[in-house]
Amino acid sequence: MSQQEAETRSTPGELLGREFITSVVVFHEVVGRAMGLSPVERKCMDVLKRLGPVTAGEIADHTGLTSGAVTGLIDRLVKAGFAERTRDEHDRRRVVVQLTTNDEMDRRTASIFGPLGADMHELMSAYSAEELAVIADFQRRTTDVLVANTRRLQEHPTDHEA
Repeated sequence: MSQQEAETRSTPGELLGREFITSVVVFHEVVGRAMGLSPVERKCMDVLKRLGPVTAGEIADHTGLTSGAVTGLIDRLVKAGFAERTRDEHDRRRVVVQLTTNDEMDRRTASIFGPLGADMHELMSAYSAEELAVIADFQRRTTDVLVANTRRLQEHPTDHEA
C-alpha cells in the first residue's frame, strides 16, 4: 500500500495527530541544534527544569534511557556547564542532578522560546475558558496514553519485533 493510500484510509484526526507530533519533534530537534544540544540532552534539561533536582534513575524513568546512557548524558551536561551533581540535602548518600545557572543558555532559551510563547498566547486567546479546559483535558489524556504506551514498549521490547 502506498503512503497516499494509507493516508486516504486514515481519519482526519489521525492525520492531524501525526502532523502535530512530527512538527513537535522537528521543532525540538531544531531547538537542540540552535542551543548546541542533542535532542536527548535538551529533553534531559527539560526534565531537570520541570522536576528540579532528580536522581539519574529518575532521569532514566522520564526519558526512557538506560542507566548507562543517562550517566553519559549527565557527564556531557556537567562538562558543558549546564548541570551539576550534588548531594541531596535530606539524604547525603543520594546524588541528584540539577541545572546550573547559565546566562548564555538563558539568553538562547529566551530568544527561542519567547516568540513561541507569544505565538501560543495569541493562539490560546482565540478560545474560551471552556474550550481551553477541553483542550487541556485532551492534552493530559494524550500524554497519559503516550506515557503508558512508552512504558509498555520499554517493558516488553521484543513483543514488537518484526
